[in-house]
Amino acid sequence: MTNYENYLTTVEQIYPVVFRKLTTPWHIEYRDALPEQNPKGCLDINLVAEDATVFHRLKISANKAEIWSDKQAVNNALVEYIIRGAARMAPLRQAAYRKNFAYWLESCLQVVQSVVIRKAELQQAVSDNAYPYPSKVKLNGDYLPCWVLCAKEQQLMVSVIDRSGQFGLTRSVDASQLVDSERWFEAQVIDSAEEASDTATEYVKDLLESTEKHDDSEPKLVDAVKHPSASTLSPVVSVMLMMGIVVAFFVIFKFQLGF
Repeated sequence: MTNYENYLTTVEQIYPVVFRKLTTPWHIEYRDALPEQNPKGCLDINLVAEDATVFHRLKISANKAEIWSDKQAVNNALVEYIIRGAARMAPLRQAAYRKNFAYWLESCLQVVQSVVIRKAELQQAVSDNAYPYPSKVKLNGDYLPCWVLCAKEQQLMVSVIDRSGQFGLTRSVDASQLVDSERWFEAQVIDSAEEASDTATEYVKDLLESTEKHDDSEPKLVDAVKHPSASTLSPVVSVMLMMGIVVAFFVIFKFQLGF
């Protein structure tokens, strides 16, 4: 068995592990404002499971609101795209890919939706089981690690992993610019199915824990100013009262010491 065949076999074993841990179905929730409330700005949305767990976060422009309608059910093809990418990333030990695992789980659709305009294009981009996959692309004479996201107009859309180790700009390249998969994987260190399963499980666990700690219900000062109510003002008033007590203490302390 070649290293590439070993990789493919490992991915097949990892996919159901990740799939079981990412609860479906999901739906879309706007975090701050609906498109009509912020027609020119950037909008924040969550992809949320039925148990209210936030699995994915995106920023979209208002002109793409048709693709991401509030309360709309998330197409299973999108969820499966995320899971495919995670399963194909888990066996790779190289830092350029491993350190992006958390980003892939929580925000990978950010780079995908940046290359499509219409809903049908997004659906087509994520429905092809051939994508996404890791590779290296030749740019300006150098081969750089990348993720091949989808095909578009007889070109491949890739996201290059830059020197900081993060997903960089998405660009269109010719297939001939990629290293042949069989040859590329011969030089890669591939974890066993058990190790890769542990990796995927740990990252999904971290994602769920970070979601539990992320509480959007806590009102901010700007909420109290824009939308005053008992729910928004009470916590803010409490903080201001505590600050007032601290300041008063130091004023009295300074007065008692005579300076």
